[in-house]
Amino acid sequence: RPEREWLPPGGKARSAKGAPVRAKGRPEREWLHPGGKARSAKAAPVSRANYRLRVAAEVCALATFLGASCAAAQTGWEAPYVENLLGFQRNGNGSGQWKDTPKLYLPYRFDSGWTFTQKIAVPLVDTNAAGAGNAGGGYSGGIGDAYVEEIFVAPGIANNLSLKGSLRLVFPTGGQSPFGSGQYQLAPSAGVIYRMPELLAGVTLAPLARYFWGFDPRYDNVKTARNLDLFPEMSFGLAERWSLSLYPENAITWNTRKNTWFVPLDLMLVRRVDRTLEYGFGGAVKLGNPSNPAYNYLINARLTYRF
Repeated sequence: RPEREWLPPGGKARSAKGAPVRAKGRPEREWLHPGGKARSAKAAPVSRANYRLRVAAEVCALATFLGASCAAAQTGWEAPYVENLLGFQRNGNGSGQWKDTPKLYLPYRFDSGWTFTQKIAVPLVDTNAAGAGNAGGGYSGGIGDAYVEEIFVAPGIANNLSLKGSLRLVFPTGGQSPFGSGQYQLAPSAGVIYRMPELLAGVTLAPLARYFWGFDPRYDNVKTARNLDLFPEMSFGLAERWSLSLYPENAITWNTRKNTWFVPLDLMLVRRVDRTLEYGFGGAVKLGNPSNPAYNYLINARLTYRF
């Protein structure tokens, strides 16, 4: 038998002198690579080392292409996260209220760039404020009005600019005042998110307006809500992963039934520990001397954990 040298799979053996070994009834051809054209036997053979390098390069190119395609079309549920807001407020009549609100966020990203987030919150209230639900006064605890909210964020309509909207449905799980409003409420909202990463240590503007429309009161003494909440939210980046937020939690409110405004100053210092953990603390205080204010001041703390 003549001396042979190795060719790629599907290739024809060649003699050591370079002359092709003929197969009966078939033309003299040698194999290149998938998708390549057959070459005449006069072409130089492909060595084992060169063949391996060629296959490795093609595999890397395919992996790069598939990775880029997956990144561009990424869609599906993202990692959920939980948030807990604990606060104490001093009311205008001297009574106090503790409120703990755990929240669950379930984000979903569409391949078009839209983001949908399902938000669920169930507040827990402990207060000595008097009301139909706590006629005797004295501290008493219960569940507040739970709600679900559907939040949408549109992909950037301009450089660093996005649109945001939501629809909240509030359930009368708290019963009557001071634990709940005694009615169902729909609350649509709309806002924008504008990021300025090169300003100072990073500034974000996220103003939002939300309107509460009450319906189906559960008690005869309940008047349905008609309130506009305004959040002129701003966030300023600081050193060591700290940031300062204005109006992250407590809104400027206009009661359209009474035609009265309540304007607080709301601040919170926030620190992001790492990718999963974030905490903040702050509070709000009323400005001016409004009649029947929602509160005189409040202090709150927030903890966020991302899975």
